[in-house]
Amino acid sequence: MKRISILATTLLTLLAVATRAQVIIPDGYTTTHNDSCWYIALNYYIDDIPSNKQLEMQCCIYCPDTCINDTTRCFQGKNYRKKFIHRNGYTPILSRVGMQRCTLTIPEAMVGDSLMSITTYTFTDKNGTTTEYDSMYIYLPEASPLSCHRVSNRESEADRASYRHRCIYPMAYYEPLATGSIPPYSESSYAVNFRPASHILENSYMHNINLIDTLAGLIASMTADSLARIEVVQLVGYSAPDEKREGLGVRRAGSLRDKLKYYCNLPDSVFEVLDGGRNWELIYESIGSGNIAGGDSMVTIFRAEKSPARRETLVNGYLSGDILRQLGNGALDNQRQACCARIYYRNTPDTIAPRLNRIVNELATNSTPSYDALMSELQQYSNDARALNLMGVIEYRMHKRNAAKKAFTEAALMGDEQAMTNLMIIARE
Repeated sequence: MKRISILATTLLTLLAVATRAQVIIPDGYTTTHNDSCWYIALNYYIDDIPSNKQLEMQCCIYCPDTCINDTTRCFQGKNYRKKFIHRNGYTPILSRVGMQRCTLTIPEAMVGDSLMSITTYTFTDKNGTTTEYDSMYIYLPEASPLSCHRVSNRESEADRASYRHRCIYPMAYYEPLATGSIPPYSESSYAVNFRPASHILENSYMHNINLIDTLAGLIASMTADSLARIEVVQLVGYSAPDEKREGLGVRRAGSLRDKLKYYCNLPDSVFEVLDGGRNWELIYESIGSGNIAGGDSMVTIFRAEKSPARRETLVNGYLSGDILRQLGNGALDNQRQACCARIYYRNTPDTIAPRLNRIVNELATNSTPSYDALMSELQQYSNDARALNLMGVIEYRMHKRNAAKKAFTEAALMGDEQAMTNLMIIARE
């Protein structure tokens, strides 16, 4: 349905007596609706300006409560421009001759039953100045009053973390830890190191504190999100071939568990710990990439042995134990570890989305919503990007542009795409 603008009686009288300009011709307009704004592009064709004349043109659109102006454009003839420079000492901004588009942005809340464009021309020559007017009715096509779209269920922080970290899985993929079915070590990038034959986890040893802080920060970001719950944290402890202490791996896994409990406030029930024995992946990597003669052939032999016990006997006895001496403490240190094998999580229902959608519906269907009441309700979800975007929409409709920009910016920094779009809209004003 189209809406026709009606100008005030006094303005129509003024236009009726005004002399039409001969050098400028209204050439139509285009309208675009994007969320909370109308973009109206008024097209004019500027003829060549006589050498001794200057034309200043300004477009505006009259709304019920205000007038929105375009920047004044100046067109000057050759001689007039020379005189201007001589008289004023600087070169004026000269718009090019030809088709000119004056794009005016109107907030949706300001568009009422009366909407008309007015173009003012001021001609200046040696005889003085003459001001004339031209007008154009604006027909706006029907458009949704929404400045936001319906809210979808928000992706949890755990979902986003699972895209970046191979050790994070939804609970649907859960598999209990068991000897012989340990998740591949290569999936975990979080492993702390221990001194030989020790299960004491020292923060200062081999940059352990950095690894603990990173892992604890990842878990904390997941637990802080109301949309996800950590169900299981699987920890595996390993030992090197030169360590003979029984149960050393599971003690190391337990030490890492105690650190995470302290840093992340997780209950005992979420942890699974397991003794992984020798970390054969790292052993093969150390032998194959080291300076040991025939290392690749040894790795092939060790891989072919399916029994871990017999494989360890081969490693310890190979070349009368010389392989361990050649590996040295540097390579063996990397095998005295405990790692976070996998973290399993379960998403919880997004209870905020239905409430936000009710506010979206209120903005869409109610021509006079109680903005104060809606803002008060949204305040309780101010840590949610979708709610921040809606707060920005309401601030914008209340003509609080700076407050709207702040809300949109906060929501955009949190990754909300609607807020990013709204920021671009107000940036074009």
